Amino acid sequence: MFKKLFKSQDEPPKPRRRTEARKPAGNRTQKTRKQHQKIDVADLRVGMFVVELDKPWEESGFMFQGLELKSASDIQAVQNECSFVWVDYDEFSLKKHTPAKSEPGAKRAGAGSADTGVSVEDEFAAAKEVHSLASEAVTTLFEEIRLGAEVDGGKIKQAVNGCVDSILRNPDASVWLTRIQAKHEATAQHSLNVAALSIVMAKAAGMTQREMEDVGVCGMLHDVGKTSISTEVLSKTGPLTPEEQVEMQKHTRYGRDILVSTKSVMSGAADVAHSHHEREDGQGYPRKLPSESIPIFAKIVSIAEAYDTMTTKQTYREAISPSEALQELYSLRGKQFDEDMVIKFIDAVGIFPPGSIVEMLNGEIGIVLANTADKLRPRVILILDAAKEPVMQQVVDLSQMDVDSEGNAYQIKTTLSDGSYGIDVADFQRAGLRMG
Repeated sequence: MFKKLFKSQDEPPKPRRRTEARKPAGNRTQKTRKQHQKIDVADLRVGMFVVELDKPWEESGFMFQGLELKSASDIQAVQNECSFVWVDYDEFSLKKHTPAKSEPGAKRAGAGSADTGVSVEDEFAAAKEVHSLASEAVTTLFEEIRLGAEVDGGKIKQAVNGCVDSILRNPDASVWLTRIQAKHEATAQHSLNVAALSIVMAKAAGMTQREMEDVGVCGMLHDVGKTSISTEVLSKTGPLTPEEQVEMQKHTRYGRDILVSTKSVMSGAADVAHSHHEREDGQGYPRKLPSESIPIFAKIVSIAEAYDTMTTKQTYREAISPSEALQELYSLRGKQFDEDMVIKFIDAVGIFPPGSIVEMLNGEIGIVLANTADKLRPRVILILDAAKEPVMQQVVDLSQMDVDSEGNAYQIKTTLSDGSYGIDVADFQRAGLRMG
């Protein structure tokens, strides 16, 4: 299918300092207390029930003794108050929110296991909150590193864990968010997008939840070395001179050095920071590694990084459409990128990735909402009629052969870049795009 298709060329929410929670059900005995587990707040997940803090409840900002973590904001509220807490596994309901963490020998997350069935409409709000908190965390991290602070591995892990949980529920919501937030090139936002796309790809490749979390950390930190590059070079509006190009390429070594000295971050993150610009044909930098010497996580991150860069407006060029970016990745398989991983990525985000602007055969314009089992027939939100005039938003499912006013089944004619017919995906969503 891929050969046929590609043969031609808002303000982030503030953490809640005082979170209301339901009272624990029933009396808790000493026997039940033995089933509590003490964990670091960096390891908290949506669905857990906190039964004890590392300080008296009355000294905290919580109204009741007992707190169910229903959102990323709840988690951050606990992190703002405590260093560690106790979780009651009698009340542990993580399974309601995401598949249980994989153990050695367990079924792999993307290998034949069914998705949770959460629709993109239902997941979008939660995914947006997770991405907003993660964006705030990574932006703060990069600013601190520029000032000489050490990488806080706990904060990065927590931000990535929230992204993984959301992607396990519905990956299309996160792919949507990499599109609507891709307004201007910024190292921190780019890093968050790359992390999310890497996790989506890892899920499609059948990796375990732990591996998805690890590749997310690598994606989040792959460009950390750019904090050591001068602002003049990073923000230059035109092509770099040969000397500036050499300086920019040093970010891979800078990133390795920063992460090697950080004990709280997995060692593989340093390898990915060092190797994500290596190529399958051995012509990459900084070491011209052959394919077999490039870490698999670096291969994944390099594809996600290239896709996000191509679909984001840069200071020196316009963005291209997601489908054009996929076609470019496909043309470079086996040369710049690992061929199998390129196929996995296209399969993961879809031929028409969520957030893509598309024109139908009848001339109507829409934005792809979500993939379906048929990669060529996604669900689309129609926003302009054939005369390119605004219409009441309507969701059509191309896989169900939904028809237009003439009785003809909707089909996608072509994809368009942001700005076509005055449409900016990010602005349009913020102005009231209905997710269903």
